[in-house]
Amino acid sequence: MVEVVGAAMKKLYKTAALVYFLIATVTLMASAFLLVGHAVWEVASGLFAAESNSIDRVRRTLDGIGLMIIGFAVVETGTFIAEEELFRKRELRSTRESRRSITKFITIIVIAASLEALVMVFKTSREDIPAVIYPAALFASAMIALVALGVYQWLSSRVEREGE
Repeated sequence: MVEVVGAAMKKLYKTAALVYFLIATVTLMASAFLLVGHAVWEVASGLFAAESNSIDRVRRTLDGIGLMIIGFAVVETGTFIAEEELFRKRELRSTRESRRSITKFITIIVIAASLEALVMVFKTSREDIPAVIYPAALFASAMIALVALGVYQWLSSRVEREGE
């Protein structure tokens, strides 16, 4: 009796998790497309607005680029979830696959944070020079994450070699 209930609970959990990851992936992708659509609208309306001056055009264009970067990160996150949770069998995971997954996810974060920091530098350097410290701190955080990823890769590859 206990095994039957356990097997039923395991199947229910797997199904619920699959449905959750599917809904999360579809929602992330839809949100990313909405962000990109809004970003394109923002850039186009900023560039072609007759009443705006060049500073407003640049600001709106940079806002649109920032939205595209966020959309990029959201698409990559949705793709990551789909690949890891929907398309692959979790039981067949090796340490090499786990390391590759973590590397991909952290790389997405580093790229998105770096691009956002770059856009923020351009925006704040035009408006408020003392505020450039915030995008610089974001960029420094992205670089720390990149270095931490390198250390993780180095340590995990050593452990993997010792385990063989």
